Amino acid sequence: MSYTVLARKYRPQAFEEMTGQEHVVKTVENALKLDRVAHAYLFCGPRGVGKTTAARLLARALNCEKGPTPHPCGVCKACTEIRDGVSPDVAEIDGASNNGVENVREIRENAKYLPSGSRHKIYIIDEVHMLSGAAFNALLKTLEEPPGHVKFIFATTEPHKLPDTIISRCQRHNFRRISSAAMLKRLKDICGLEKVNVTDRSLALIVRQSEGGMRDALSLLDQVLSACGTSPTDAEVAEALGAIDRTVVHAFAEGLVRRDSKVLLEKTEEVWNLGIDMRRLADELALHLRHIFVAKATGVAPDELADSEREAVLALSREADAATLARLFDVVHSASWEISRAPQPRLALEVTLLKAVQLAPASSLPDLIARVEKLAGGGTAAAASGVKLQQPGAPGGRPGSSNFRA
Repeated sequence: MSYTVLARKYRPQAFEEMTGQEHVVKTVENALKLDRVAHAYLFCGPRGVGKTTAARLLARALNCEKGPTPHPCGVCKACTEIRDGVSPDVAEIDGASNNGVENVREIRENAKYLPSGSRHKIYIIDEVHMLSGAAFNALLKTLEEPPGHVKFIFATTEPHKLPDTIISRCQRHNFRRISSAAMLKRLKDICGLEKVNVTDRSLALIVRQSEGGMRDALSLLDQVLSACGTSPTDAEVAEALGAIDRTVVHAFAEGLVRRDSKVLLEKTEEVWNLGIDMRRLADELALHLRHIFVAKATGVAPDELADSEREAVLALSREADAATLARLFDVVHSASWEISRAPQPRLALEVTLLKAVQLAPASSLPDLIARVEKLAGGGTAAAASGVKLQQPGAPGGRPGSSNFRA
């Protein structure tokens, strides 16, 4: 039997299984319950967040033998055919390779005929923004007044490329990037089902690499398990993903907070010899400093971090004041682009780190104001006591001498 990748194996089979898109699920389920299903839907959002999955689930909900229902049975003929992609009444069309006006004409002609055995004839067009201008124009009339048995579901990552005439004829739903906490929980559940042992720190790294896309996260987890086996170490996961070990990044952050230039230079040489990209290291370090700053400001480490990372971030946040952390972040983050363009990235990173250590304020702004006020208060007290300090060379005093006159 051929292997099924995790992204397909754990594709949601019901609306309630979708992660991070509760706002869309609630609207679609209510429409099904109240029999207020629109004739055309537009699902927009980043890659890998569930647009095509939601389209297939909506098709099943509409054509299920027990439907229309927000909870399709999943075992009837219509449900199984749609799940397996062989339903004669549900057409999944790739907008990138079927973007001509002749393809839309074919849709218009076929839409006239009743479905062969289902309740609705459904057209799912993925990456619909790839259709040509002529194809969009050919679709307008059918999209505005389709036959009663026809439903359109469009999915796109670039809704700004669609004509307003198309958008105005659809019910639009914006899919969000999935939160790090929700993705981390889902990956833990899948690791339990797969009987693999991946640490929370490694899963958090996968979540960061996926940038809010569940499909990307599952593909990266697949890659890690293929490369490292069922019990990978954190270092092995970082190497498999081409990422930077979080302990290394934290060591850099410690060097900055503790103003230890020697440690920073040693660590820079270490990562340079490992072939790590200096721009990427700067980006990771800026992100880690942001986490420390958030922990300092709120008293709680960000949820996207693993438990062990949260403890380390919180501990380091207690060693520096907010002004120092803000300055460190500004220096490192603003230098990221310059490091990527520098002819000697290592030198640029080293100087950036040393600059951050030297320029970071040793005291917070309130502390500095208090010290200034204390000094000013001392001068006021001296004046009040009738003691006047005469500067060298002033009238009544010899040059180079300091005279006090009561």
